[in-house]
Amino acid sequence: MSNNIIVLGAGYGGVTAAQTLHKKLKKHPDSTITLIDRNSYHTLLTELHEVAGKRIEEDALEIDLERIFSSTRVNVVKDEINNIDFENQILSSDDHQYSYDYLIMGAGSKPSYCGVEGVAEHAFTLWSMDDSKSIRKHIENCLQEARMTDDPAERKELLSFAVAGGGFTGVEMVGELIEWLDDYSKEYNIPRDEMEIYNFEGLDQILPNLSDELVKKASNYMRKKGVNVKTGEFVDRIEENKLVLNDGMEVEARTIIWTCGVQAADFAANSGLATDRANRIKVNKYLQTADYSNVYAIGDNAAAPWKNDQILPALVESAQQTGECAAKNIIAEIKGGSKEELEPNLHGVMVSVGSSYAVAEVMGLSLTGIPAMFMKHSVNMFYRFEIGGLKETYSMITEYMKEQASHKGLLPQLFGFVSETSRSLWLVLLRVFVGIMWLYEGYTKVRDGWLTAPDYLVSGASASPIGDYAVGWYVWLNEAIIFKFPLFFQTVVTLSMIGIGLSLIFGLFASLGALGSAGFSVNFLLAGQYAHWSSDWPGHFSPLFWFLFASIALIGSGRSFGLDYYVLPWLKSKIWSRPKDKDQDLRKVVKKIK
Repeated sequence: MSNNIIVLGAGYGGVTAAQTLHKKLKKHPDSTITLIDRNSYHTLLTELHEVAGKRIEEDALEIDLERIFSSTRVNVVKDEINNIDFENQILSSDDHQYSYDYLIMGAGSKPSYCGVEGVAEHAFTLWSMDDSKSIRKHIENCLQEARMTDDPAERKELLSFAVAGGGFTGVEMVGELIEWLDDYSKEYNIPRDEMEIYNFEGLDQILPNLSDELVKKASNYMRKKGVNVKTGEFVDRIEENKLVLNDGMEVEARTIIWTCGVQAADFAANSGLATDRANRIKVNKYLQTADYSNVYAIGDNAAAPWKNDQILPALVESAQQTGECAAKNIIAEIKGGSKEELEPNLHGVMVSVGSSYAVAEVMGLSLTGIPAMFMKHSVNMFYRFEIGGLKETYSMITEYMKEQASHKGLLPQLFGFVSETSRSLWLVLLRVFVGIMWLYEGYTKVRDGWLTAPDYLVSGASASPIGDYAVGWYVWLNEAIIFKFPLFFQTVVTLSMIGIGLSLIFGLFASLGALGSAGFSVNFLLAGQYAHWSSDWPGHFSPLFWFLFASIALIGSGRSFGLDYYVLPWLKSKIWSRPKDKDQDLRKVVKKIK
């Protein structure tokens, strides 16, 4: 008997359900598993604010479904289902029909406008990749326009950003705006106090799912960064470039972002299945729909029962746990086992406010700042491990580090050190080793009197710069110039070796240190100093060639666990700063077309 299982929707719940089905049914040839989604990729919705805020690029949040399921029995189909015949167990798109014995519905959710007038027409939402890209492009245009206009009122409107909603999505979007505007202000010499960020929440406090202590810390952080946080007043309406609260307060802003809740997608509401007021499909404790026992609903599609007669909140963990539960119950039916009741076990929530600050409540533990940010990054990477498996975990996690490495803060810097873009990470040990060798050479010169004996270079000592195989013109150069000023060149050589060693060890101006190391290696090769450099090495093998090529490889390595990571950007900002009157010059040549 065949068992055709279709998972509709490749969100967090759908991917988890498909993976669970594969693990338990991979040795059941009579069972088929099909995952259908209108996109060919799995979108990491909880990180969309990072795309909208220009922290990362969109492809970092779009994971190819074939990359996840290529080595499994799950067939991935890119198609958009527009009708379900539950009686005949058929899903239909414009071009195809798909028959099923069991169906898991995880078609996701959409923003809820909460009955507020003007949201659809005049505000951006943040619940899809298209939303993120639209917000990002719009803000970039606003900042560009603000540079060009000389109208104070228009400039103020262009540089005002209002986020309606103080939940997870709203606060995280505010955090991205804080950092983006800080960077833009410095880059284009626009006074930061000209830029306004507003966050409005109708309840008495933002982040209502967190403890009062964490809410206070998040609010204080946002206010410290210049955000106008207003709670206790709901949005009455949104007009073109204007947000109006119930108390009559009006905020003129070219950018208004709506993050005030979600509801099940229209597909669930139009499916014909019994739904609640938020269009979520009614399910029992096994996640079976009220109408058909072989149809399950998961994630944001499901009105899944929770504690105290509540509905399970729309969280990633909720989606994953409902997806796993539905899959296990289908497996139980196929194998003749007992179904499991949904027993949610939510471990906590984490909210980032930009790339360097976060608050988190995890298993009863309250975290703020770097520990909370570390926890959030850890959870994000663990999820990539869950969906990537052994085949894709390494590449997915290194890609994540690469994307996160571009911003400020301790954790982004650590990610920068270990990301693929910091390929010189693997040269850190080599850099330190070569640095120690040069430092030791400099030390031996000091010990042997190179800084005090004025004739050490010409004394015939064993460390004389001229060897038996020296190049002719190099001998002439030494005799004509260097030997006439021995103490000066002894001092230069000794201090240079010490400087090169310290440069490579600490990664400060490491490129110069590496070039100096290569230069000395070439110098000793020209001098024919094979004997001196090989006498202390096993087998009398001269390391000069090794030092030369190692030095070349170390160019640029100071950005990995080195001071160059901090010093070079600082020097660049000081030496090549943007002229303060540059935007004024632009306004002289640009004219806005009405």
